[in-house]
Amino acid sequence: MIATGLNLRHLRAFMQVCETGSLNRAAAELNVSQPSVTVALAGIEARFGAKLLERYAAGSQPTSAGAVLLARLRRMDDQLAAALGQALGAGFQRDPALMSKTLARIGFRQIEALIALSGSSSITEAARSGGGSPAALHRVLHELQANVGKAILMRGPSGVAPNAVGHRLAMRWRVALTELEQAVDELRELEGRMEGRIKIASLPLARTLLLARAINPLLAAHPNARIEIADGSYDLLSQQLRIGASDILIGALRSGSDLAGLRTEALFNDPYAIVGRPGHPLVARDAAASLDDLAGQEWVAQRPGTPIRAAFDALFEKCPVAPRASIETSSLVLTRAIILESDRLSMLSRRQIAIEEREGLLKCVPIADDVRHRLGTRTIGITMRENWLPSGLQSRFLEQLRLQPHRPGF
Repeated sequence: MIATGLNLRHLRAFMQVCETGSLNRAAAELNVSQPSVTVALAGIEARFGAKLLERYAAGSQPTSAGAVLLARLRRMDDQLAAALGQALGAGFQRDPALMSKTLARIGFRQIEALIALSGSSSITEAARSGGGSPAALHRVLHELQANVGKAILMRGPSGVAPNAVGHRLAMRWRVALTELEQAVDELRELEGRMEGRIKIASLPLARTLLLARAINPLLAAHPNARIEIADGSYDLLSQQLRIGASDILIGALRSGSDLAGLRTEALFNDPYAIVGRPGHPLVARDAAASLDDLAGQEWVAQRPGTPIRAAFDALFEKCPVAPRASIETSSLVLTRAIILESDRLSMLSRRQIAIEEREGLLKCVPIADDVRHRLGTRTIGITMRENWLPSGLQSRFLEQLRLQPHRPGF
């Protein structure tokens, strides 16, 4: 984990020096010796590979690198505190002294232990992932529970496990620790090194060319940047986004309770189309297909719970005979393969099949005007955590995404 080798008390000592402008005042307020603060600061500078403080006769001030790290540490500390406050309730949140005292007892080792346990099926698996023993991890977890002052663990079928409070705490603490990753990337950016990582979650039926056209120019300008792309269902990917495993989610936007803790940004509207192979009878004939014509076909439908499936169901809701959708899948690859090899149709968007249509592999079925009006559109965009602050590299990637809908041939 990114916090490995870091000491949370040392990072708070750095923050205190920045707040007070003095090593001596920071040491006095932290009730430690000035030499111990000096040693802590030297360790932090070595860990991050940057000079963080300028020392003058009148005191100390953060360097440019120090200011970058300080901003991220403040965000991390605020999120650690907010997560703990939520876990312990309103009474705890109204007592800043108690909050500060409790947080001071909790270190990275304990935080990472809870995160590891929350993401594992057993304490043995969690210990293995961290390179330690189950007994040692068990001890650290119970130290954390004692420091928190509230039950965050329970006995499960596979041994000790986080309870509901512990799982929520682990999820929010994991997001807080991503601020350290962002700090490392931004310190490199300060040196002119765009070597950071962008973790993208992409819904299976997202716009086929959108990501490629945003990533290629970014990597051309910053070849040492790293791009990680994961796909899956919205439920899975939005959960990964919430716990900090992804930076952004790209695909059809959701609304309502699906967006708890998240925010969205629309990129473009994507009209739906009826898609089939070039030799499909409804593609080959001259007349536009009516709703009854379409209802009589075999279909590959998307999985229930997706915007495109809702549009499919709405299209045929007033038909006396429902269309036969004997295959349901969220895989664009599988959908394409099935309709290429059969007379089944699927509701997709024209942009989703831009490459296949250009190569003559798939076609949009000509449809009557009343059907076209009923098809509707979906909104493609970016979903992010509410409190996410992108790095410079991530901001440039977002700019590339925003540019694509306005470029010729999109």
